[in-house]
Amino acid sequence: MEFRFEHGQSLHRVHAERDGASFRVRIGERTYLIELVRAASGELVFRHGDQVLTAYIGRDGKTLHIALNGQLFKLSLAKPSNRRRSAEGGPASLSAAMHGQVVRVLVSEGDWVKRGQPLVLLEAMKMEIRVTAPHDGRVARLLCSAGEVVQRNQPLLELAEA
Repeated sequence: MEFRFEHGQSLHRVHAERDGASFRVRIGERTYLIELVRAASGELVFRHGDQVLTAYIGRDGKTLHIALNGQLFKLSLAKPSNRRRSAEGGPASLSAAMHGQVVRVLVSEGDWVKRGQPLVLLEAMKMEIRVTAPHDGRVARLLCSAGEVVQRNQPLLELAEA
């Protein structure tokens, strides 16, 4: 997932990728391994090395305001599309239509699915949102897990065409 990151007068690109139970976050040339401890509405508790940190998150339209260690950061998604195909013609990335919590992941990596089959159930604003397969294919990669809080346009899984 790509973000634009604004801190003071500086503007950076941030790339975050799920790595098992952790996230690999790259800001410029630096890479950080972050382990999510707890996610609640407006609050993320995570571990970076020996430190356990709490980030408080607010939303203003498409911008996330994050308060961490007495500093304020702004993040906005760099890619607005809900479904993307990689430039190499690889798997399509299916993303969350809105901010919410993953209730259930109904498939596993390697599963073959049919067009219209529910793949992931999200809960947002007390509604259940089904992410369904846009075409027949194989689940190439899962990028979310049950209980995880996801942002709008955050990739949930990659689906390769049959």
